[in-house]
Amino acid sequence: MLFRRKSKTNRFIYSYLLLDCLPINSISPLAMNLRLHLLFIFLLLGGPLAWGQRFTLEGRVFDATTQVPIQNASVLVRVIEVTVKTDSLGRFKLTLGGKAMHALVITAEGYRTAYYPNVVLMGDGNMEVPLKTFAQDLDEVTVRERKADQNVRDVRMGTVQLNIQKLKRIPVVLGEPDILKALTLQPGVSTVGEGAGGLNVRGGRTDQNLVLLDGAPLFNTSHLLGFFANVNPDVVQSVTLYKGGIPAMYGGRLSALLNMTTKTGDAEQMRISGGVGPISSRLMIEGPLLKNKITYALGARVAYPNWIIRRLPERYRGSEAFFYDLNGRVQYRINDRHSVSLSSYRSLDNFKFSVEDTAYNWVSQTAGFQWNSLLSKRLSFSINGIYSNFKSDINGQQRANEFQVSSAIAHRELRTDWLYSLEKVRLEAGANYIWHEVQPGLQTPSSDSSNIIVRSAQTEFALEWAAYLQSEWTVSNALTLQAGVRYVNYQNVGARNVATYEPDLPRSIESIISTQDIPMGQVIDRYGGWEPRASLRLALGRQSSVKLSYNRTRQFLHLISNTTAISPVDFWKLSDSYTPPQLADQIAIGFFKNLKENAFETSVEVFYKDIKNLVEYKDGATLLLNPRIETDLLPAKGVAYGAEFSVQKTQGKLTGQVAYTYSRSLVQVQTPFAGERINNGEWYAATFDRPHNLAISLQQLLSTGVFLGFNFVYTTGRPATFPDGQYRLFNSVVPNFSRRNDDRIPDYIRADLSLSIDTRKVRTQKKYSVWNISLYNLLGRPNPYSIYFTRFNTVMRGYRLSVFARIIPSVTYNFYF
Repeated sequence: MLFRRKSKTNRFIYSYLLLDCLPINSISPLAMNLRLHLLFIFLLLGGPLAWGQRFTLEGRVFDATTQVPIQNASVLVRVIEVTVKTDSLGRFKLTLGGKAMHALVITAEGYRTAYYPNVVLMGDGNMEVPLKTFAQDLDEVTVRERKADQNVRDVRMGTVQLNIQKLKRIPVVLGEPDILKALTLQPGVSTVGEGAGGLNVRGGRTDQNLVLLDGAPLFNTSHLLGFFANVNPDVVQSVTLYKGGIPAMYGGRLSALLNMTTKTGDAEQMRISGGVGPISSRLMIEGPLLKNKITYALGARVAYPNWIIRRLPERYRGSEAFFYDLNGRVQYRINDRHSVSLSSYRSLDNFKFSVEDTAYNWVSQTAGFQWNSLLSKRLSFSINGIYSNFKSDINGQQRANEFQVSSAIAHRELRTDWLYSLEKVRLEAGANYIWHEVQPGLQTPSSDSSNIIVRSAQTEFALEWAAYLQSEWTVSNALTLQAGVRYVNYQNVGARNVATYEPDLPRSIESIISTQDIPMGQVIDRYGGWEPRASLRLALGRQSSVKLSYNRTRQFLHLISNTTAISPVDFWKLSDSYTPPQLADQIAIGFFKNLKENAFETSVEVFYKDIKNLVEYKDGATLLLNPRIETDLLPAKGVAYGAEFSVQKTQGKLTGQVAYTYSRSLVQVQTPFAGERINNGEWYAATFDRPHNLAISLQQLLSTGVFLGFNFVYTTGRPATFPDGQYRLFNSVVPNFSRRNDDRIPDYIRADLSLSIDTRKVRTQKKYSVWNISLYNLLGRPNPYSIYFTRFNTVMRGYRLSVFARIIPSVTYNFYF
């Protein structure tokens, strides 16, 4: 492909004399020789003036089907080994010599690689690069959806990018593809147990993860109390988890960022896909409203576990369970420089245990507006309006005591992000404004005959604004730097009644010395500060590198919970006078090396995290509907450290990953009052402290379109508090519990097997189906989720509770047309 300036009015012309967008190995030697001879003649006759000069090549990388720009695509210039990344509008810029023949390789996660082996610039030029989404090549063995050595070349570390196609071939429980469960197979990511909601990343709590869906935060990430993720994988375009090296544009959480974007819809024709499993069904419809201009994508998932419950033994038949989630997105591509999109999401859960007369339900909703604009070749910006809401209800159904306890959190945000791109430097800047509103709890009678009275905890309000600046600089082929800083300001505001306590006594209702009513909008407390971020990559040859990263983050939201896993009785709380924001500093160093021509990717990452202002709870604390919640909270600090090891095979019939993590997460309560100290003020294990974590995930290509999947997981049992004796009080036997989290439940071991059958005969086939047959917990091991104790007469007895105590088979049918 030759690029040559024609005139000021018609600036660029293309001379397609030498290049097609084909893989290099698809060009025959005869054709290549012919092209080289033609190129030599053309340069000899028409291009001597270009020799020795340098010209600018600009381009745009976009989805070939939806026309959506692809951000962070890599554009590599072979031989000189220069790599640039595309901006939010898919734009890139290179300065190349007009004398030489250049080979360009364009890659992006989830897309097929584009090769331009013979590029010669006769002047400043522009190019369009359409990338096709990744689809399994049925007639080949080796498949790559990203650049082979991206893990070594990228300045980011502690980053995981999921491939949605491969996700659906992983053995899963009840045949339901699950983004969160797939992430637990990665180093440094775990949960507190089987069926638990949320993720624990590098020793962090579940509420310390910022989970974004199209830019909107999700305050709940699970269906059915943690059994399934509440985002339908069919509608998801990309999934990226940042365990470290979090970009400066994001803040508000301490541990990790999970960024998910949904599909914008096919720009050419309508497509329908979905799946039917034993517990839920999925459907997605996408297509153009106006061809190549307006696209839509609609997704729905609904569960029907009640039909399974009705077939269980009699004692379970009073239980109920149901959920659904809906996704929608519409995008209008105004022109090559401007586009707008609207997105929305809603999920609902209902749950009831047969042995209880209490039902639970919770609802999540988000909505977002985004405007992307390219002001010039170097400058682009986006504006986002974001709304997110989560509400949880507990419904008591006992006769004469019917009640409803509701808690809710609302997030309203306006943000703008700017990007200025040069050849070797990217500058990003932006700001955002957030209005927080939290209702920790409101109890009301749910019938006229109920004896329940109205009780509530105070509604909390706060505003938060932040600004950031970040730069990525490719100093040389061996050295890349990324540095940024974020400044955040937080204000806790009225209306609110604030209590003042006796300073020399523990906080309690009895130690209140005065109260004050703060009017609506008046500032009560201010917090804020600088949050520096930095990353460095130093290449140690073509297939190895060393990376460093440092992050400081603040968190103004706290999930108040005294349960092991996320539950409907949990609620959120804003930072105030007695609950300052959490603050974390994390430093990490990693070594990355590829072997056998990038067929094997290996890495070792070591991290250390120091956390201040954690929230812990007094023994016997009353949390729900507590009007003075600060009287049952304790200030604490934490530390997390560990090492992550990963070996991944990306080529051949057998692919997969072996990931091992050793990590610790410790807590220490800091209080001057001896009676409130946990474990005498000593360090103790956090509830999610599981030192050893081994995950093996393998996929074997048996024949065309047929894959065998295997998982093996081993983790140390989580900490627990067991009774170590009993005593008699007023003629009653009372258990005496040991030090907090001083015991552990047994280790967790699980193996899974799956068979995935793709019915396509050729790669381009539009209508096809995929069958997934899974055996979850192949060993039939009754891994205990918890151990609890009850008193039988005068004897204390312990019992194990297992979620899946036997093999769980499932068959899922997926269709595409």
